[in-house]
Amino acid sequence: MDYSYLDKKEYRGVPILRMIENRNNLPFFITRLKNTCNQEKHRHEYVQIIYACRGKLKHVLNNGVFDICGGDIFVIPPYVPHYYIADTGENYELIEFEFTPEFINEQFSSGSDENSFLDFAYLEPFLMVEYQMSPRLNLTGNVKDQVENLFASILIEYQERQSDFVLMTKSLLLQLLVLVGREYRKTLSEYDPHAEVFKQHREAMTNILKYIDLHIEEDLTVEEVAEKAMLSQSYFRYLFKQLSGRSLIDYINGRRISKAAQLLKSKPEARIIDICYQIGFHHVNYFNKIFLREMGVSPSAYRKMNRLPSAAGQVVEKGQNAAPSEKQIPSAKAEDFEP
Repeated sequence: MDYSYLDKKEYRGVPILRMIENRNNLPFFITRLKNTCNQEKHRHEYVQIIYACRGKLKHVLNNGVFDICGGDIFVIPPYVPHYYIADTGENYELIEFEFTPEFINEQFSSGSDENSFLDFAYLEPFLMVEYQMSPRLNLTGNVKDQVENLFASILIEYQERQSDFVLMTKSLLLQLLVLVGREYRKTLSEYDPHAEVFKQHREAMTNILKYIDLHIEEDLTVEEVAEKAMLSQSYFRYLFKQLSGRSLIDYINGRRISKAAQLLKSKPEARIIDICYQIGFHHVNYFNKIFLREMGVSPSAYRKMNRLPSAAGQVVEKGQNAAPSEKQIPSAKAEDFEP
């Protein structure tokens, strides 16, 4: 998770809380608060998941004021100023689960659950901060029970600290995020302003993937691609990195290397330097470096690994009879855009 774009100059005067201040030598911290909360404006360097067990109070996030009631759950991203207002005289109870962005590995396998996780962990906080949209996920019924059971299990793991409790906590956190992400996806509707923003983002990124594949041999720049997506360069960089897990240049290089690997198998007669230039690289040394980073072996070693000796003793490409032509190389799909 990369939330560094939220560390804005205008926030620098607000006190920042750091994970090390919990003095537990762990990348996470969880606590249950009863009729107490931080009513001083602050920010923190970690991600914070807030769950309202019961009661009512107000939450101020980046100058936007939102009502909180039992069953609400939302993410507070790092660096953004926020605080609570508890002036109703009503009893309330909160669970705050804090963890460093590095604590969880967001490299899930492709699928709808992963999209749901991204919606809740990345785009929901962005909408709260940039669009001043209120937190909109209120849990009820069976899902509410499951989430509360997960929080209870995490609290027990944290308090008892048995062997491998860190690994168990990470597992429970991932379950929590996927479960809540699924529920979050269900709440989006055609008439919801959140859904419209999500739809625009997804359509923009899908079109960009197609554009990159069609122009993979060209010198693509952030300025050009952001313009095609009709987004500002700064926001394009942020959104692309969040949804792909990579910068634009890293993603383009990855697609080029994927194409190079196909060509190395399907065109055994082609020189490596020619393939390098054909897919958009200008320097063979740089191509070799990126290929090694992406594939784990050099281009020449990759080609040798994908050859089989024929009955006559000649070297034959693996799958040569059914090798795809250059035009048949798969293009990027939306699922390729998952972190």
